Amino acid sequence: MSVSRRGFIKCGLGSTLFFFGGGCQTAKLLKNPNLTFGVISDVHLTTPESAATLERALRCFRDRNVDAVMVCGDITDWGIRSGLKYFNDTWDRVFPGGKGRNGVEVVKLATTGNHDFEGWRYGDMTMEMHANGYSEDDAIVKTGGMKSAWEAAFNEPYDDIRIRTVKGYSFVSCEWDSIAKGPEFMAANASRFKDGKPFFYFQHLPVQGTTPDSLKGWVDKGAGFKALKDFPNAVAFTGHTHRPFYDERSVWQEEFTAFAVPSLSYTGFPPGHENGGRARNGTATNVMPMIPSRRDFIDAAGYVVSVYDNIMVVERRDFRQGNAEECAPAWLVPLYATVGGPLSNQHREKSAPVPQFPENAQLRLETRNTEDAQGKWAIVLTCVFPSAVVPKGNRVFDYEIRVVPSNGSKALVQRFLSPAYSLPPKFEPEFQRFWINVNLLPQDTAYRIEVYPRNCFGVCGKPLVSQPRQVKPGLGTAK
Repeated sequence: MSVSRRGFIKCGLGSTLFFFGGGCQTAKLLKNPNLTFGVISDVHLTTPESAATLERALRCFRDRNVDAVMVCGDITDWGIRSGLKYFNDTWDRVFPGGKGRNGVEVVKLATTGNHDFEGWRYGDMTMEMHANGYSEDDAIVKTGGMKSAWEAAFNEPYDDIRIRTVKGYSFVSCEWDSIAKGPEFMAANASRFKDGKPFFYFQHLPVQGTTPDSLKGWVDKGAGFKALKDFPNAVAFTGHTHRPFYDERSVWQEEFTAFAVPSLSYTGFPPGHENGGRARNGTATNVMPMIPSRRDFIDAAGYVVSVYDNIMVVERRDFRQGNAEECAPAWLVPLYATVGGPLSNQHREKSAPVPQFPENAQLRLETRNTEDAQGKWAIVLTCVFPSAVVPKGNRVFDYEIRVVPSNGSKALVQRFLSPAYSLPPKFEPEFQRFWINVNLLPQDTAYRIEVYPRNCFGVCGKPLVSQPRQVKPGLGTAK
Protein backbone atom coordinates (compact mmCIF):
# COMPACT_ATOMS: atom_id res chain seq x y z
CA MET A 1 0.00 0.00 0.00
CA SER A 2 1.48 3.31 -1.03
CA VAL A 3 0.09 6.64 0.11
CA SER A 4 -0.20 9.58 -2.23
CA ARG A 5 0.42 13.13 -1.05
CA ARG A 6 -3.26 13.89 -1.65
CA GLY A 7 -4.34 10.81 0.28
CA PHE A 8 -1.98 11.70 3.12
CA ILE A 9 -3.59 15.10 3.62
CA LYS A 10 -7.06 13.70 3.17
CA CYS A 11 -6.46 11.15 5.92
CA GLY A 12 -5.83 14.04 8.29
CA LEU A 13 -2.33 12.94 9.24
CA GLY A 14 -0.79 16.09 7.82
CA SER A 15 -3.34 18.63 8.86
CA THR A 16 -1.62 19.60 12.09
CA LEU A 17 2.06 18.82 12.49
CA PHE A 18 2.93 15.64 10.62
CA PHE A 19 3.44 13.97 14.00
CA PHE A 20 1.71 10.74 14.88
CA GLY A 21 2.07 8.50 17.90
CA GLY A 22 3.33 4.94 17.61
CA GLY A 23 5.67 4.97 14.63
CA CYS A 24 6.01 1.21 14.42
CA GLN A 25 2.23 0.88 14.46
CA THR A 26 1.98 3.66 11.88
CA ALA A 27 4.38 1.86 9.57
CA LYS A 28 2.39 -1.36 9.98
CA LEU A 29 -0.84 0.52 9.26
CA LEU A 30 0.50 1.97 6.03
CA LYS A 31 2.13 -1.37 5.11
CA ASN A 32 4.63 -2.27 2.42
CA PRO A 33 7.05 0.67 2.38
CA ASN A 34 9.14 1.09 -0.74
CA LEU A 35 12.28 1.23 1.41
CA THR A 36 13.17 0.87 5.11
CA PHE A 37 16.51 1.83 6.64
CA GLY A 38 18.04 2.45 10.04
CA VAL A 39 19.99 5.60 10.88
CA ILE A 40 22.63 6.06 13.59
CA SER A 41 25.56 8.39 14.12
CA ASP A 42 28.49 9.05 16.44
CA VAL A 43 29.11 5.43 17.42
CA HIS A 44 32.50 6.29 18.98
CA LEU A 45 33.86 2.78 19.25
CA THR A 46 36.90 2.30 21.47
CA THR A 47 37.31 -1.24 22.79
CA PRO A 48 35.41 -4.37 21.67
CA GLU A 49 33.14 -3.97 24.72
CA SER A 50 32.03 -0.54 23.51
CA ALA A 51 30.26 -2.20 20.55
CA ALA A 52 27.44 -3.56 22.77
CA THR A 53 25.16 -0.59 22.09
CA LEU A 54 25.91 -0.76 18.37
CA GLU A 55 24.94 -4.42 18.40
CA ARG A 56 21.62 -3.63 20.09
CA ALA A 57 20.86 -1.00 17.46
CA LEU A 58 21.76 -3.29 14.56
CA ARG A 59 19.64 -6.09 16.02
CA CYS A 60 16.69 -3.71 16.20
CA PHE A 61 17.21 -2.83 12.56
CA ARG A 62 17.54 -6.50 11.66
CA ASP A 63 14.24 -7.26 13.40
CA ARG A 64 12.59 -4.56 11.29
CA ASN A 65 13.92 -6.17 8.09
CA VAL A 66 15.65 -2.98 7.01
CA ASP A 67 17.12 -2.72 3.54
CA ALA A 68 20.09 -0.63 4.72
CA VAL A 69 21.72 1.00 7.73
CA MET A 70 23.09 4.54 7.50
CA VAL A 71 25.94 5.67 9.78
CA CYS A 72 26.60 9.43 9.77
CA GLY A 73 30.22 9.44 10.90
CA ASP A 74 32.41 9.14 13.99
CA ILE A 75 32.41 5.38 13.80
CA THR A 76 35.50 5.38 16.01
CA ASP A 77 36.34 7.53 19.03
CA TRP A 78 40.12 7.43 18.77
CA GLY A 79 40.50 7.31 15.00
CA ILE A 80 42.52 4.09 15.01
CA ARG A 81 42.16 1.12 12.69
CA SER A 82 40.85 -1.28 15.32
CA GLY A 83 37.69 0.84 15.69
CA LEU A 84 36.68 0.10 12.10
CA LYS A 85 37.36 -3.59 12.71
CA TYR A 86 35.16 -3.64 15.79
CA PHE A 87 32.36 -2.07 13.78
CA ASN A 88 32.67 -4.59 10.98
CA ASP A 89 32.93 -7.54 13.41
CA THR A 90 29.68 -6.40 15.03
CA TRP A 91 28.01 -6.00 11.64
CA ASP A 92 29.01 -9.52 10.64
CA ARG A 93 27.58 -10.96 13.86
CA VAL A 94 24.21 -9.33 13.28
CA PHE A 95 24.11 -9.59 9.48
CA PRO A 96 26.13 -12.71 8.62
CA GLY A 97 27.00 -12.68 4.97
CA GLY A 98 25.62 -9.13 4.83
CA LYS A 99 22.03 -10.41 4.99
CA GLY A 100 19.11 -10.06 7.36
CA ARG A 101 16.92 -12.76 8.80
CA ASN A 102 14.82 -12.78 5.64
CA GLY A 103 17.90 -13.64 3.58
CA VAL A 104 17.88 -10.25 1.83
CA GLU A 105 21.01 -8.11 1.58
CA VAL A 106 21.31 -5.24 4.09
CA VAL A 107 23.41 -2.46 2.61
CA LYS A 108 25.98 -0.79 4.86
CA LEU A 109 25.86 2.99 4.25
CA ALA A 110 28.57 4.64 6.32
CA THR A 111 30.61 7.80 6.18
CA THR A 112 33.39 9.30 8.28
CA GLY A 113 33.51 12.01 10.94
CA ASN A 114 36.17 14.10 12.60
CA HIS A 115 37.00 11.44 15.22
CA ASP A 116 37.77 8.93 12.48
CA PHE A 117 40.50 11.26 11.25
CA GLU A 118 41.56 13.12 14.40
CA GLY A 119 40.33 11.36 17.53
CA TRP A 120 43.79 10.00 18.36
CA ARG A 121 44.96 13.51 19.28
CA TYR A 122 41.92 14.75 21.27
CA GLY A 123 43.43 15.29 24.72
CA ASP A 124 41.42 13.41 27.32
CA MET A 125 40.42 10.83 24.72
CA THR A 126 44.09 10.20 23.96
CA MET A 127 44.67 9.55 27.68
CA GLU A 128 41.79 7.09 27.67
CA MET A 129 43.23 5.41 24.59
CA HIS A 130 46.60 4.89 26.26
CA ALA A 131 44.99 3.70 29.49
CA ASN A 132 43.27 0.96 27.49
CA GLY A 133 46.52 -0.16 25.86
CA TYR A 134 46.06 1.47 22.45
CA SER A 135 48.43 3.86 20.67
CA GLU A 136 48.14 6.77 18.27
CA ASP A 137 50.71 4.91 16.18
CA ASP A 138 47.70 2.91 14.95
CA ALA A 139 45.86 6.05 13.79
CA ILE A 140 44.11 5.53 10.48
CA VAL A 141 45.69 8.64 8.99
CA LYS A 142 49.17 7.41 10.03
CA THR A 143 48.87 3.87 8.73
CA GLY A 144 48.10 4.19 5.04
CA GLY A 145 45.23 6.65 5.22
CA MET A 146 41.46 6.33 5.33
CA LYS A 147 41.03 4.77 1.91
CA SER A 148 43.20 1.74 2.63
CA ALA A 149 41.85 1.30 6.18
CA TRP A 150 38.24 1.59 5.04
CA GLU A 151 38.58 -0.81 2.13
CA ALA A 152 40.45 -3.33 4.28
CA ALA A 153 37.82 -3.22 7.05
CA PHE A 154 34.63 -2.92 5.01
CA ASN A 155 35.60 -4.56 1.72
CA GLU A 156 34.02 -1.78 -0.32
CA PRO A 157 35.40 1.07 -2.44
CA TYR A 158 36.08 4.36 -0.69
CA ASP A 159 35.92 7.80 -2.29
CA ASP A 160 35.44 11.44 -1.24
CA ILE A 161 31.80 11.40 -2.31
CA ARG A 162 29.94 8.22 -3.14
CA ILE A 163 26.58 7.29 -4.59
CA ARG A 164 25.11 3.99 -3.51
CA THR A 165 21.74 2.64 -4.64
CA VAL A 166 19.28 0.71 -2.49
CA LYS A 167 16.02 -0.53 -4.06
CA GLY A 168 16.24 2.20 -6.69
CA TYR A 169 16.89 5.07 -4.23
CA SER A 170 20.17 6.96 -4.34
CA PHE A 171 22.24 7.60 -1.20
CA VAL A 172 24.97 10.24 -1.48
CA SER A 173 27.65 10.32 1.23
CA CYS A 174 30.28 13.03 1.80
CA GLU A 175 33.36 12.09 3.81
CA TRP A 176 34.55 14.31 6.66
CA ASP A 177 37.35 15.92 4.66
CA SER A 178 35.30 16.28 1.46
CA ILE A 179 32.15 18.15 2.50
CA ALA A 180 33.31 21.29 0.70
CA LYS A 181 33.19 19.32 -2.56
CA GLY A 182 29.46 18.67 -2.21
CA PRO A 183 28.14 21.66 -4.20
CA GLU A 184 30.39 20.91 -7.18
CA PHE A 185 29.47 17.24 -7.07
CA MET A 186 25.73 17.90 -6.93
CA ALA A 187 25.94 20.45 -9.73
CA ALA A 188 27.79 17.95 -11.91
CA ASN A 189 25.20 15.25 -11.16
CA ALA A 190 22.09 17.44 -11.12
CA SER A 191 20.40 15.64 -13.98
CA ARG A 192 20.49 12.41 -12.01
CA PHE A 193 18.70 13.90 -9.00
CA LYS A 194 16.29 16.34 -10.60
CA ASP A 195 14.07 13.57 -11.92
CA GLY A 196 11.89 14.11 -8.84
CA LYS A 197 12.59 10.84 -7.06
CA PRO A 198 13.64 11.35 -3.45
CA PHE A 199 17.29 10.79 -2.64
CA PHE A 200 19.21 10.72 0.63
CA TYR A 201 22.31 12.78 1.37
CA PHE A 202 24.41 12.19 4.48
CA GLN A 203 27.52 13.67 6.05
CA HIS A 204 28.83 14.18 9.56
CA LEU A 205 28.63 17.96 10.01
CA PRO A 206 25.21 19.62 10.27
CA VAL A 207 24.03 21.43 7.18
CA GLN A 208 24.26 25.09 8.09
CA GLY A 209 20.93 26.80 8.78
CA THR A 210 18.83 23.66 9.22
CA THR A 211 18.66 21.61 12.42
CA PRO A 212 19.80 22.56 15.99
CA ASP A 213 23.40 23.70 16.43
CA SER A 214 23.66 24.35 12.68
CA LEU A 215 23.53 28.14 12.86
CA LYS A 216 26.98 28.57 14.39
CA GLY A 217 29.79 26.53 15.82
CA TRP A 218 30.14 23.04 14.34
CA VAL A 219 28.70 23.51 10.88
CA ASP A 220 29.71 22.85 7.30
CA LYS A 221 30.03 26.58 6.43
CA GLY A 222 27.15 26.41 3.97
CA ALA A 223 28.50 23.72 1.65
CA GLY A 224 25.66 21.28 2.32
CA PHE A 225 22.98 23.92 1.93
CA LYS A 226 24.44 25.10 -1.35
CA ALA A 227 24.61 21.51 -2.57
CA LEU A 228 20.96 20.72 -1.76
CA LYS A 229 19.02 23.98 -1.98
CA ASP A 230 17.79 23.29 -5.53
CA PHE A 231 16.55 19.78 -4.73
CA PRO A 232 13.20 19.69 -2.86
CA ASN A 233 13.44 15.90 -3.18
CA ALA A 234 16.66 15.79 -1.11
CA VAL A 235 16.63 14.37 2.42
CA ALA A 236 19.80 15.04 4.46
CA PHE A 237 20.91 13.20 7.61
CA THR A 238 23.77 14.57 9.72
CA GLY A 239 25.38 13.84 13.09
CA HIS A 240 28.13 15.46 15.17
CA THR A 241 25.97 17.50 17.58
CA HIS A 242 24.85 14.52 19.71
CA ARG A 243 21.55 16.33 20.25
CA PRO A 244 18.72 14.02 21.43
CA PHE A 245 15.72 13.62 19.15
CA TYR A 246 13.37 15.03 21.80
CA ASP A 247 14.25 18.43 20.33
CA GLU A 248 11.53 18.70 17.68
CA ARG A 249 13.79 20.93 15.59
CA SER A 250 15.75 17.80 14.76
CA VAL A 251 13.62 17.67 11.63
CA TRP A 252 13.66 20.71 9.33
CA GLN A 253 12.01 21.28 5.97
CA GLU A 254 12.29 24.28 3.71
CA GLU A 255 14.19 24.09 0.40
CA PHE A 256 14.91 20.42 1.22
CA THR A 257 14.53 18.15 4.26
CA ALA A 258 17.14 17.66 6.98
CA PHE A 259 17.41 15.52 10.10
CA ALA A 260 19.82 15.80 13.03
CA VAL A 261 20.76 12.26 14.04
CA PRO A 262 21.31 11.59 17.77
CA SER A 263 24.41 9.87 19.06
CA LEU A 264 24.74 6.16 19.72
CA SER A 265 27.25 6.99 22.45
CA TYR A 266 26.69 10.17 24.48
CA THR A 267 24.54 13.28 24.51
CA GLY A 268 25.39 16.82 23.50
CA PHE A 269 23.70 19.76 25.19
CA PRO A 270 22.38 23.04 23.80
CA PRO A 271 24.27 26.15 24.88
CA GLY A 272 23.02 28.65 27.42
CA HIS A 273 21.99 26.40 30.30
CA GLU A 274 23.29 26.48 33.84
CA ASN A 275 23.48 22.69 34.15
CA GLY A 276 24.18 21.59 30.59
CA GLY A 277 27.13 19.25 30.76
CA ARG A 278 30.12 21.55 30.99
CA ALA A 279 31.96 18.79 32.83
CA ARG A 280 32.62 15.57 30.95
CA ASN A 281 31.54 13.37 33.85
CA GLY A 282 29.33 15.88 35.65
CA THR A 283 30.02 17.22 39.11
CA ALA A 284 28.17 17.77 42.36
CA THR A 285 30.46 20.58 43.49
CA ASN A 286 29.14 23.28 41.19
CA VAL A 287 26.47 25.58 42.49
CA MET A 288 24.14 23.69 40.15
CA PRO A 289 24.85 19.95 39.68
CA MET A 290 25.80 19.36 36.06
CA ILE A 291 24.37 16.74 33.75
CA PRO A 292 27.31 14.61 32.55
CA SER A 293 28.24 15.47 28.99
CA ARG A 294 29.66 11.99 28.36
CA ARG A 295 27.49 9.28 29.86
CA ASP A 296 29.27 6.92 27.50
CA PHE A 297 27.02 4.33 25.88
CA ILE A 298 24.10 5.20 28.16
CA ASP A 299 22.36 7.80 26.01
CA ALA A 300 21.95 5.99 22.69
CA ALA A 301 19.34 6.63 20.03
CA GLY A 302 18.60 6.53 16.31
CA TYR A 303 15.89 6.32 13.66
CA VAL A 304 14.00 3.74 11.65
CA VAL A 305 12.87 5.31 8.36
CA SER A 306 10.07 3.82 6.25
CA VAL A 307 9.74 5.41 2.80
CA TYR A 308 6.49 5.48 0.84
CA ASP A 309 5.65 7.24 -2.43
CA ASN A 310 5.34 10.70 -0.92
CA ILE A 311 5.97 10.43 2.81
CA MET A 312 8.42 9.02 5.33
CA VAL A 313 7.59 7.55 8.71
CA VAL A 314 10.59 8.32 10.96
CA GLU A 315 10.52 6.36 14.23
CA ARG A 316 12.58 7.66 17.15
CA ARG A 317 14.21 4.73 18.93
CA ASP A 318 16.16 4.50 22.19
CA PHE A 319 18.79 1.72 22.18
CA ARG A 320 19.74 1.75 25.85
CA GLN A 321 17.40 -1.18 26.34
CA GLY A 322 17.31 -4.42 24.40
CA ASN A 323 13.81 -3.75 23.10
CA ALA A 324 14.80 -0.49 21.35
CA GLU A 325 12.02 1.50 22.94
CA GLU A 326 10.10 4.01 20.85
CA CYS A 327 10.31 7.08 23.06
CA ALA A 328 8.55 9.81 21.11
CA PRO A 329 5.83 10.04 18.45
CA ALA A 330 7.04 9.22 14.97
CA TRP A 331 7.47 12.01 12.48
CA LEU A 332 5.39 11.74 9.31
CA VAL A 333 7.31 13.86 6.84
CA PRO A 334 6.48 14.75 3.22
CA LEU A 335 9.23 13.55 0.89
CA TYR A 336 9.00 16.72 -1.16
CA ALA A 337 9.93 19.90 0.67
CA THR A 338 7.95 23.13 0.52
CA VAL A 339 9.35 26.46 1.68
CA GLY A 340 7.21 27.76 4.54
CA GLY A 341 5.38 24.42 4.80
CA PRO A 342 4.09 22.57 7.87
CA LEU A 343 7.57 21.47 8.96
CA SER A 344 9.22 24.85 8.63
CA ASN A 345 10.36 26.31 11.92
CA GLN A 346 8.29 29.45 11.41
CA HIS A 347 5.12 27.36 11.08
CA ARG A 348 5.88 25.05 13.99
CA GLU A 349 6.84 27.90 16.29
CA LYS A 350 3.21 29.02 16.03
CA SER A 351 1.57 25.61 16.13
CA ALA A 352 3.77 23.42 18.36
CA PRO A 353 2.26 22.37 21.72
CA VAL A 354 3.27 24.59 24.62
CA PRO A 355 4.24 22.99 27.95
CA GLN A 356 2.19 23.80 31.02
CA PHE A 357 2.51 23.08 34.71
CA PRO A 358 -0.07 20.76 36.27
CA GLU A 359 -3.16 22.41 37.70
CA ASN A 360 -2.59 23.76 41.23
CA ALA A 361 1.20 23.38 40.89
CA GLN A 362 3.17 25.31 43.49
CA LEU A 363 6.65 26.85 43.46
CA ARG A 364 8.62 26.17 46.63
CA LEU A 365 11.72 28.22 47.46
CA GLU A 366 14.37 27.01 49.89
CA THR A 367 17.93 27.98 50.81
CA ARG A 368 20.77 25.54 51.35
CA ASN A 369 24.53 25.40 51.84
CA THR A 370 26.71 24.00 49.08
CA GLU A 371 29.98 24.69 47.25
CA ASP A 372 30.60 26.66 44.09
CA ALA A 373 32.69 25.59 41.11
CA GLN A 374 35.88 26.60 42.93
CA GLY A 375 34.97 24.54 45.99
CA LYS A 376 34.12 27.60 48.08
CA TRP A 377 31.19 27.70 50.46
CA ALA A 378 28.04 29.13 48.89
CA ILE A 379 24.38 29.60 49.70
CA VAL A 380 21.82 28.91 47.02
CA LEU A 381 18.14 29.54 46.52
CA THR A 382 16.55 26.27 45.44
CA CYS A 383 13.49 26.45 43.19
CA VAL A 384 11.36 23.30 43.54
CA PHE A 385 8.31 22.70 41.35
CA PRO A 386 6.45 19.87 39.55
CA SER A 387 7.67 18.91 36.10
CA ALA A 388 5.63 20.51 33.34
CA VAL A 389 3.82 18.41 30.77
CA VAL A 390 3.13 18.81 27.06
CA PRO A 391 0.17 17.38 25.18
CA LYS A 392 0.52 15.01 22.22
CA GLY A 393 3.55 13.21 23.56
CA ASN A 394 6.10 16.01 23.16
CA ARG A 395 8.63 17.01 25.82
CA VAL A 396 9.47 20.14 27.76
CA PHE A 397 12.66 21.52 26.25
CA ASP A 398 13.89 23.55 29.23
CA TYR A 399 12.86 25.80 32.14
CA GLU A 400 13.49 29.53 32.34
CA ILE A 401 13.76 31.11 35.79
CA ARG A 402 13.48 34.88 36.01
CA VAL A 403 14.37 36.92 39.08
CA VAL A 404 12.29 40.07 38.55
CA PRO A 405 13.13 43.15 40.69
CA SER A 406 10.18 45.24 41.86
CA ASN A 407 11.91 48.50 40.90
CA GLY A 408 11.72 47.70 37.20
CA SER A 409 15.44 47.02 36.73
CA LYS A 410 16.61 44.21 34.45
CA ALA A 411 15.61 40.69 35.45
CA LEU A 412 18.14 37.93 36.01
CA VAL A 413 17.33 35.12 33.56
CA GLN A 414 18.74 31.60 33.85
CA ARG A 415 17.78 28.46 31.96
CA PHE A 416 17.98 24.87 33.07
CA LEU A 417 17.61 21.44 31.51
CA SER A 418 15.78 18.64 33.25
CA PRO A 419 18.23 15.97 34.46
CA ALA A 420 16.21 13.63 32.20
CA TYR A 421 16.72 15.91 29.19
CA SER A 422 18.20 13.16 27.03
CA LEU A 423 16.42 10.19 28.60
CA PRO A 424 13.08 8.53 27.80
CA PRO A 425 9.99 10.22 29.28
CA LYS A 426 9.60 7.58 31.99
CA PHE A 427 12.75 8.94 33.66
CA GLU A 428 11.35 12.47 34.00
CA PRO A 429 11.36 13.33 37.72
CA GLU A 430 8.14 14.29 39.47
CA PHE A 431 9.78 17.50 40.71
CA GLN A 432 12.48 19.74 39.26
CA ARG A 433 15.10 21.34 41.53
CA PHE A 434 17.25 24.18 40.23
CA TRP A 435 19.65 26.42 42.15
CA ILE A 436 20.49 30.12 42.00
CA ASN A 437 23.42 31.56 43.95
CA VAL A 438 22.01 34.07 46.45
CA ASN A 439 24.80 36.50 45.56
CA LEU A 440 23.02 37.00 42.22
CA LEU A 441 19.74 38.05 43.84
CA PRO A 442 18.77 41.75 44.05
CA GLN A 443 20.26 43.33 47.16
CA ASP A 444 18.42 46.65 47.31
CA THR A 445 14.86 45.89 46.24
CA ALA A 446 12.18 43.26 46.56
CA TYR A 447 11.89 40.69 43.80
CA ARG A 448 9.79 37.76 42.69
CA ILE A 449 10.72 34.43 41.10
CA GLU A 450 8.98 33.39 37.86
CA VAL A 451 9.43 29.90 36.43
CA TYR A 452 8.44 29.22 32.81
CA PRO A 453 8.35 25.86 30.98
CA ARG A 454 9.47 26.24 27.36
CA ASN A 455 9.23 24.21 24.19
CA CYS A 456 12.18 23.93 21.81
CA PHE A 457 11.01 26.98 19.85
CA GLY A 458 11.32 29.15 22.95
CA VAL A 459 7.56 29.50 23.50
CA CYS A 460 6.73 29.66 27.22
CA GLY A 461 3.82 28.19 29.10
CA LYS A 462 2.14 29.94 32.02
CA PRO A 463 4.63 30.63 34.83
CA LEU A 464 4.69 29.76 38.48
CA VAL A 465 5.23 33.01 40.39
CA SER A 466 6.45 33.48 43.94
CA GLN A 467 5.33 36.07 46.46
CA PRO A 468 7.60 39.16 46.68
CA ARG A 469 10.87 38.46 48.50
CA GLN A 470 13.46 40.75 50.04
CA VAL A 471 17.15 40.10 50.71
CA LYS A 472 18.20 41.63 54.00
CA PRO A 473 20.82 44.40 53.74
CA GLY A 474 24.42 43.39 54.18
CA LEU A 475 24.60 40.26 52.01
CA GLY A 476 26.68 42.04 49.41
CA THR A 477 29.40 42.92 51.93
CA ALA A 478 29.55 39.53 53.60
CA LYS A 479 32.85 37.68 53.22
